[in-house]
Amino acid sequence: MSAEATRDNWSETWVGFAEGVDRYFSKEETPPDYTNESYVKVQLKQTWEERGGIQTDVRVKAKFDLPNTQRKMKVFFSSDEESENSLEERVRSNSTGERFSRKESVSGLEITPDSEWHKWKRSARIGVKLRAPLVGFGRYRLRRSFDNWGEWTPEFLQEIWYFSDRGWGESSEFELSRPLGERSSLRYWTVLEFEDQYDYFENVHVFSLAQGLSDRSGVEYRGGLVFSNEFQAQLTAYFTGVSYTYKLYEEWVFVTASPEVFFPKIDGWNAEASFTIKLDVYFSH
Repeated sequence: MSAEATRDNWSETWVGFAEGVDRYFSKEETPPDYTNESYVKVQLKQTWEERGGIQTDVRVKAKFDLPNTQRKMKVFFSSDEESENSLEERVRSNSTGERFSRKESVSGLEITPDSEWHKWKRSARIGVKLRAPLVGFGRYRLRRSFDNWGEWTPEFLQEIWYFSDRGWGESSEFELSRPLGERSSLRYWTVLEFEDQYDYFENVHVFSLAQGLSDRSGVEYRGGLVFSNEFQAQLTAYFTGVSYTYKLYEEWVFVTASPEVFFPKIDGWNAEASFTIKLDVYFSH
């Protein structure tokens, strides 16, 4: 059996399973325009560091799309819980998380009202982190897009969460983006995050320019600043990098090459260079 046939078979199995779960929970007939966007993504990542270190990471991310349950309550499952990583790790292309050993899958129920509250979209999650022993968590999120900014598209996200093994925390995000012609776009993204167990704020600012080179490839140039008030409000690191992405096959196999230079204050602002290769394989309709 060819690789493409194997991929199609796995995709049909996963999406078919999600559709069955959707019908079970919703107890509704499938509408004519029904589409299910469930997928599984397998990611292989290898990073070579200037000082000789090599990091290997394998991640599996799964999404259940249950559109028939949206009016009531949405069941969710994610095998890649990003909130476990530090803010610095989440914005850098070379960060690895050893996902298999950390077992960060989460599942539970999500409530998303159809109506908006003063132009704010709301959602609340209650669930468990699938590890031994089980860890309960709750998360409340507010999101709003703003109009009348011309070509700029701003969006604000406020999130408050609680994990029984970590306590509570909050994250405030603001993103501003605009197109630059047909193939390019400019983006600014900032996050202010607080976690009670550490009792200090972290803040990042990321600037990026994305450019499509062809129908199969694109490049992103980015730079970022990392701040913390652990001891006093100060710049703790800055970084710059480039990511080149190429579509190897149709819409399901992508490879990305990312050189990056990181300058941490703790090491006297000395440059730490790295090079990361990432392979993403998608299984979906």
